[in-house]
Amino acid sequence: MTLSAVGELWTWTVQRFEPKSPPYVPPPGGFAPSAVGYVELPEGVRVAAVLDTDDLASIRIGMPVRIEAGVGVPRARSADD
Repeated sequence: MTLSAVGELWTWTVQRFEPKSPPYVPPPGGFAPSAVGYVELPEGVRVAAVLDTDDLASIRIGMPVRIEAGVGVPRARSADD
């Protein structure tokens, strides 16, 4: 079954602590808090994803987001971008 790439943000939180190393490898600029959440797809599946945004205040439950596969965990960004 192929899943949709666009869904709605079901819930989210901000990760404000640096994960332990290994396996975490800090990026060149150092750790920065980031948002993570679950995206509910039309098929009823919820996918955990990092929310790619610099504006944490703009994140809202129910907002449309697009899921993108990549190395590591899935990533999501506003479907309006």
